[in-house]
Amino acid sequence: MSDASKKAQPGFWSIFFLFFGISSVIIGGGYVMVPVIQRAIARKGWLAEDEFYDLFALAQALPGPIALNAATFAGRRLAGLRGLLAGFLGVVLPPFVAILLVAVLLDNLAGLKPVQGFLKGAYAVVPGLVSAFAVNMVRKRNWTPVRAVLTCVASIAMIVSGSWAIPVFFVVAAVAWLSEGWKRC
Repeated sequence: MSDASKKAQPGFWSIFFLFFGISSVIIGGGYVMVPVIQRAIARKGWLAEDEFYDLFALAQALPGPIALNAATFAGRRLAGLRGLLAGFLGVVLPPFVAILLVAVLLDNLAGLKPVQGFLKGAYAVVPGLVSAFAVNMVRKRNWTPVRAVLTCVASIAMIVSGSWAIPVFFVVAAVAWLSEGWKRC
């Protein structure tokens, strides 16, 4: 654990309200939420940036919503099982409640110009947030020639594999794991 994560050990409610607040206001899905989560956790001194990127890499390896996986992994790292539950509930409750409200109000609000304008503006921000996070993550990674080649080959393989993307992912993960393990021997 880094010095940043040793400074403050948040409890259930601190973790819950952090993720609840982020999940309540972010529109655009998990890849938009993840950089906001990373900055919020780092700003509070709960986890160092490199620790969060390690958790994010693990979160990507699991099926399911990336923001939910990142929040539960971060919550678990911060406060064990209680933190995992706080991260999960904090991320899940706002969209759940919002979907219920939207389902009830959709017929009355969908045609209003302010609602349409808000959604167009929100969609305009998404590519910038995702790009900034990707650039920052690539820049902070400890690149070796093997990692660079594996990343490029894996990206191309995942893109062209179509319905075989899941088996290709597991093959790529195994090759990456074996290449990293080989260096340690």
